Amino acid sequence: MCYAIPGKIIEINDRTAVVDYFGERKKAYTDLLMPKIGDYVYAQGGFIIQHVPDKEAHEILEDWKEMFFRLQEIDLKMSAKPKSLYERANAIRHEHQGNSCCVHGILELSNYCRCNCLYCGIRRDNSQLTRYRLEIPEIIKAVDEAVKLGFKSLVIQSGEDLYYNDDKLYEIVKTIRDQYPILLFVSIGERSLSAYQRLYDAGARGVLMRFETLNKDIYDRMKPDSVLEKRLDLIRSLRKMGYLIITGFLVGLPGEKGRDILANVKMTASLDAEMFSFGPFIPHPQTPLTGSKLPAIDSMLKVIARARLMNPDAKIMVTTALETLGGDDSARQALMAGANSLMINVTPQKYRKLYDIYPGRFGTEMSTQQQIDRVISLLKSLGRAPTDLSVAEELTK
Repeated sequence: MCYAIPGKIIEINDRTAVVDYFGERKKAYTDLLMPKIGDYVYAQGGFIIQHVPDKEAHEILEDWKEMFFRLQEIDLKMSAKPKSLYERANAIRHEHQGNSCCVHGILELSNYCRCNCLYCGIRRDNSQLTRYRLEIPEIIKAVDEAVKLGFKSLVIQSGEDLYYNDDKLYEIVKTIRDQYPILLFVSIGERSLSAYQRLYDAGARGVLMRFETLNKDIYDRMKPDSVLEKRLDLIRSLRKMGYLIITGFLVGLPGEKGRDILANVKMTASLDAEMFSFGPFIPHPQTPLTGSKLPAIDSMLKVIARARLMNPDAKIMVTTALETLGGDDSARQALMAGANSLMINVTPQKYRKLYDIYPGRFGTEMSTQQQIDRVISLLKSLGRAPTDLSVAEELTK
């Protein structure tokens, strides 16, 4: 199962191309790959990332065609006649985003971190954590396995680990992009603009960086190694640099009020985020916040639903933290409350438990293939297509 559907190039204008998917026409950038009119391509996040041979594209599209429209019919039925908050949010999602649901992979390179955030299990002062780092051959092997499983978009993530200096990060990104036609996001924390420019030049096109909370008092207390305005300015600068931004916040930090959550949602939108990412605060036993109260799963679902009503065109992620909080059915609940994006962990199995940002992370015992099978089954049951059709700009049919 591919996590993208081939589209046909029908028009090219400067750095964008018009891509046709079963009659739906959308724009995608040609920064990473310059196609010709008539080519079949894969696009992710608004970027054309790979040519697809005509024969292969025709075979995939033939397999997809019936399923594509059948899934649309299921989704339409499941979003009709909305009454509750969640149903209204799901209907808005369907109206503005269709039935596409992004499925990205995430590869966790290292659990070393120079920071001492009070809420995070891989914080610098957690002496009980077994630390690990992936070297470049292990990273490339993991990327290769993910691509062979069908992933077209990957996030490489680590703690703020300065072992991966600017040169090493450049080498990692350049090596991946030279070998694999994927949309690559980086989640490496606060680095210099020059470092991020080099990664962009090497082929990275997205950044995952949450601001966690807009409440300055809470932020200063929770993130003693960071300054809120500097972090926000960095996110804004990365967006201006051309990066797609995944950002958002934690829900339920000690001292947080309802007005803080509303401000966080508004800030996420104002940062021109490609994707909203917010998950529950889950206290870790090896942090100063052990024993703090967990937010209710219904509180999380309400945040997703209200974010969708406020931002009809957003991609909203179902985070692993939400699934950890709410259990096996929570991904379905979140998707039916307005979410339309998922991530699957492609970190080598022996390291997954060690990326211990909060306890009991959902899915760490599953193989990548088991996660894929579960996600695909869930999406099909809801009429969602596990692909990214939300490219740069949708055109009028």
